[in-house]
Amino acid sequence: MQVVIEDAVREKFDIRVGIAELKGLRQNEKENSEISREIAAVEAELKSKYEIDEVKDIGTLRWQRDFFWRLGVDPTKVRPASEALLRRILLNKGLPRVSAIVDAYNLASVKTLLTFSAFDIVRIEPPLSVRFSREDEVVTLIGYRKKKLTGKEIVLTDSAKILCVYVHGDVDVTKVTDSTRDVLLVAYGIPGMSKDEIKEGMSVAAGYIKRFVGGKVVRVDV
Repeated sequence: MQVVIEDAVREKFDIRVGIAELKGLRQNEKENSEISREIAAVEAELKSKYEIDEVKDIGTLRWQRDFFWRLGVDPTKVRPASEALLRRILLNKGLPRVSAIVDAYNLASVKTLLTFSAFDIVRIEPPLSVRFSREDEVVTLIGYRKKKLTGKEIVLTDSAKILCVYVHGDVDVTKVTDSTRDVLLVAYGIPGMSKDEIKEGMSVAAGYIKRFVGGKVVRVDV
C-alpha cells in the first residue's frame, strides 16, 4: 500500500509518512495483561526521565508544536497526541486503555514521541494520499465528533474518503475494533524529522503490536 503526498502539501511542508501493514492479529485477555505490565514499566521510566515543565521543550515535541502553529492550530489548546499522552503519565493519570491494538501504539507513541494512527485494512480503499482538505468537507471523527473542514487542514485519504485529519484525529468508520485482524499503521512525520527516525518509530510501534496482539508484520516503509 503506497502513500502519495500531493505537490501542494510538499511545497509548503517537508513531511513524510510511515506505514506498516500487520496481518492476522488476535486480541485476548492474556495479551491485555502483558501490555499492562509493559505500560507500568514504561510509565515508571518516563516519570524518572521527564518533568512536566520540560515537556514543551523536548525536541520532537517542540517540532510538533511548531508544525501545529504553521497549520493554524494552537498547541497549548490542541496538543500533539504524543505530548498529551506523555503529560497524562507525568500527571499520574496513566495511559488511557482502549484496546490491545490502540494501547500498543499509544505505548509506542510515548516511547518515540511520534503520533500514530491505526486503521482496519478491510475498510480502506487504496491508494492513499496526503492532501489539503477541501472547503466544507465534513468528517465524523472517532467519538462521533463532526468536523467541518476549511480547506487549510492536511488530511490522509484513501480513494473514497478521508481517513485522518492531521492534528484533529482519525475518522470513525475505519477505526480498529475488537474484531480487527488486519491493520494499517501510520506514523505522521513532521518538518525536521528524518526518514530514519520515522522508520525506527514505526518499527517500535509495529513491534509492540506484534508482541501483544500477535500476527505478522508484512511491511514497514516511509
